[in-house]
Amino acid sequence: MRRNAQQNSAPSVALSGRVSVDLATISNNVRALRALTPAPHFMAVVKGNAYGHGLVEVAEAALAAGADWLGTAQLTEALALRRAGITAPVLSWLYLATASSEIIREAVENDVDMSLGSPAQLDVVAGIARTLGRPAAVHLELDSGLSRGGARVEDWPDLVAAARDAELEGTLTVRGIWTHLAWADVPAHPGNAAAVDAFGEAVRQAREGGLEPELRHVSSSANILDRPEFAFDMVRAGLAIYGLAPADHLDPADFGLRPALTVTAPVVLVKKVPAGTGVSYEHQAITHEARYLGLIPLGYADGIPKGISGRSIVQLGGRRVPVIGKVCMDQFMVDLGPEACGVSVGDTAVLFGDPDTGAASADEWGSAIGSHGDEIINRIAPRLPRAYECPDYQDPEVSVPHAV
Repeated sequence: MRRNAQQNSAPSVALSGRVSVDLATISNNVRALRALTPAPHFMAVVKGNAYGHGLVEVAEAALAAGADWLGTAQLTEALALRRAGITAPVLSWLYLATASSEIIREAVENDVDMSLGSPAQLDVVAGIARTLGRPAAVHLELDSGLSRGGARVEDWPDLVAAARDAELEGTLTVRGIWTHLAWADVPAHPGNAAAVDAFGEAVRQAREGGLEPELRHVSSSANILDRPEFAFDMVRAGLAIYGLAPADHLDPADFGLRPALTVTAPVVLVKKVPAGTGVSYEHQAITHEARYLGLIPLGYADGIPKGISGRSIVQLGGRRVPVIGKVCMDQFMVDLGPEACGVSVGDTAVLFGDPDTGAASADEWGSAIGSHGDEIINRIAPRLPRAYECPDYQDPEVSVPHAV
């Protein structure tokens, strides 16, 4: 009997997947993007555990490669960077001002810049800064059409006036003004030009109101690649530093960018099933001839989307094989074909990684489920261990000074 037809898994095989992060690739991507933008300052966005890649590890690699700012969504992420000894400037833009006084206090004490989008937010932050006897550094956010965070155009004068009063009181320092474009991934959309015009007017009003922001920032990854004229004083690179496409029309490889994250898992079982065998729940897949199936110990609890069923997207034994049947919570099956072609228990299946190796990319996985690569990489569960390939330049003694 062939070894790959055995149904007993080898005891040495770990029943887990693995997330490998190439920090040298992260650094190369940062350098490539830095070279593409005329902006004097470069923010590496590390929100969401650095898009699943590892918050502190990616932050350190990005800073060493030329980033001089870091961006997070949550204040807890920004404070985790500080606790790790990272002193570079950090902007955090999402928090509940009415219920987070202690964490806001800690952010001010640790020199974390915060975004303000309303006078109510401003009052809370300024009040906490007042009790500390030191100003909080803030960036005022304009809602230029996304209808998400930030002050709408008609509310902007009130926010500017409140910020100026707080500066005069000594409770705030307005370091920046920023916005996020609703049509960033569609470069020719007229909404982009309209939003940038509105942003320019907002900056003008702020300066007329007595504010002197050092940083104006609009561009996210897509704009860095296709609208360099939106650079202003700083760009915010998120998806692109991880080597993923920030828009459908952009191929990261065209800009020298490569994916930095690879997800693999061992084959824990190989077995032959006859024709007419139902596979997985509800038998949504039925074999039409005798087939070999391989069992992969990852499932939707690990971030594997159910919509990937039927796609030839897993690299195994030097070829792409399809996912067969419904993805389960902790496992899924792949169709190895009428011959297992040498695939054995313990062999490594590559779910996604660098396309240069023949693997599917996270962008390809995203497209397969009608989404994008950023959803795929952010779904990968914390229970999967991360392993880091560290670039040679990393130096624990490196100190990154404040950018402004």
